[in-house]
Amino acid sequence: MKKLLLGATLLLAGSTAFAQQDPQFTQTYFNRLYANPAVAGSNDGICATLVGRQQWVGFDGRPETYQFSGHMSFKDPWLGQKHGAGLVVSSDQLGQESTMNVKVSYAYRHKLGNNGGMISAGFALGMMQKTIGNDWNAVDNFVDDPSIPDNGVQQTAFDMDFGLYYKVPKKFYVGLSLTHITSPDLEESEGPQVPGAQPIDFGYGVAGHFYAMAGYQYNVTNDIALKPNVFIKSDAVSTTFDLGVIGEYQEKFWAGVTYRLQDAVAPMAGVNLQMPGTGVGGGKLRVGYSYDVTTSELRNHSSGSHEILVNYCFSLGTKVKVQRHHTVRWL
Repeated sequence: MKKLLLGATLLLAGSTAFAQQDPQFTQTYFNRLYANPAVAGSNDGICATLVGRQQWVGFDGRPETYQFSGHMSFKDPWLGQKHGAGLVVSSDQLGQESTMNVKVSYAYRHKLGNNGGMISAGFALGMMQKTIGNDWNAVDNFVDDPSIPDNGVQQTAFDMDFGLYYKVPKKFYVGLSLTHITSPDLEESEGPQVPGAQPIDFGYGVAGHFYAMAGYQYNVTNDIALKPNVFIKSDAVSTTFDLGVIGEYQEKFWAGVTYRLQDAVAPMAGVNLQMPGTGVGGGKLRVGYSYDVTTSELRNHSSGSHEILVNYCFSLGTKVKVQRHHTVRWL
């Protein structure tokens, strides 16, 4: 046996909801680019997001995920067509298993309808790196098991995503995407790392993941808005969904709750702060926190999951020039 057994146990327990080859997040309403490259540029400005997640607190070797994403919109100088570009960097740790993803995305955006809606198609290219550590705690002699890389192993593979996205600002959005189109295989075979041991035979396959997302904004009053949303995830073997609603007051304070099938109920809250000095009219800083109350059997061993999100966006538009004129009445 090996120390990574704990990580495997956690994955098997979590697979009731979804096989987590992709990182799992709760505040997906504010963090859509990682699952759909067509989201790049959809805010008509520059946006950057940082997310930190501690999952299943109480377990040693529990999943820990940190992610940075950024995207921006721009126009080409020839046709004036809108485009989007983005970057996602994520680090996911589970026991001795760690995964690094780096992806660069591009989206072609086109106006659709008379309601200000934009439809976009995008793709992401990047790499996935899988690392297995070497801190084994074996019951039997691990040198006889070729599936255990006693000195650790690290492999990198090419990765690709594709997505479609449609958004009407402050009304609704809908998106479809497929990650890991190339179904990366991270494999390594080599001779014994310890005299008398079996040859190493390491293999890790990544399945394609399908995502569907949608959200709607309903203005109850001039000050209060409700934002129901759904986030569906599938790897063609198991499927789950996040169903949530967020209430926002004066576009400053927000709170809500998300239900994840067979996994958790997650209350969340945050604040939007108008920041001066960047872009047209300043930028908007969003800070949010969510807490997953575990509903699966893991609740007997875990106190839940914590997630912190920080997002900053600002517009790249041009400021309106104030013009002053003299009149014949006031010389």
